[in-house]
Amino acid sequence: MKILLRLALLCAACASSRLPAQITESPVTVQPGRFLLEVDALSLTIDREPGLKYTAFGAASTFLTTGVTSRLDVQVGAQLYLSQKFDAAGLTERTSGVGDVYLRAKYRFYESDDTYTAIAVLPYVKIPTNSGGVGNDAVEGGVIVPFQTQLIGGFDFAAMAELALVRNAGNDGHDGHWFVSAYLSRHILKAIGVYGEAAVAKSTGGEPWEGTVGFGATLKISEHAWWDFAVYKGISRGAADWNQVLRFNLGF
Repeated sequence: MKILLRLALLCAACASSRLPAQITESPVTVQPGRFLLEVDALSLTIDREPGLKYTAFGAASTFLTTGVTSRLDVQVGAQLYLSQKFDAAGLTERTSGVGDVYLRAKYRFYESDDTYTAIAVLPYVKIPTNSGGVGNDAVEGGVIVPFQTQLIGGFDFAAMAELALVRNAGNDGHDGHWFVSAYLSRHILKAIGVYGEAAVAKSTGGEPWEGTVGFGATLKISEHAWWDFAVYKGISRGAADWNQVLRFNLGF
């Protein structure tokens, strides 16, 4: 359950329209008549615990966003392919299939042109559409509050706080899951940017806290299209050891 939640959070993360990061949401909304397509082309998660190794591979996890008003957009996401492998005591178990569907809406309720600061609220729900045993077959949801501002020296700073309700390990209720993340980013060339990102999570269900740090780079290939690659390292017992994601973003 803990590992599946970490994978879902990473697959669901959307990119900013400035210099994106993999986990932290952006308060920037897509404008009416415009679309933003975000595709995690490849993702790999590796987690090792005493007597257990977990490996997860994802492909084509996709979010499509369109604007409703200048401050409101709606989003639909789907995990199109997930493959998981558990190695324990010499035994191997594999599962693969289609993941879940996410429905989200983002409302930007504050913005300042003077400081380039914006804040939004983003409620979401996960609909269990998974196959092949790659999900927990439970409806889950939560709310995210993303924040973004511009700093001196060409740096962008963004952070978010999230409260999610996830199915507990006993499968008889839901636990609260608190999640906080932030990143600092900067363009180093016209088409290339870099960022550092950190995240901390804690569940009310008693699982160990999760701490993650990572670095990423973006490559802009046109005015409205860019690649984003990031590598994350778990720094606590509750976090996955490694996670790598290659994401493609296209605005149209």
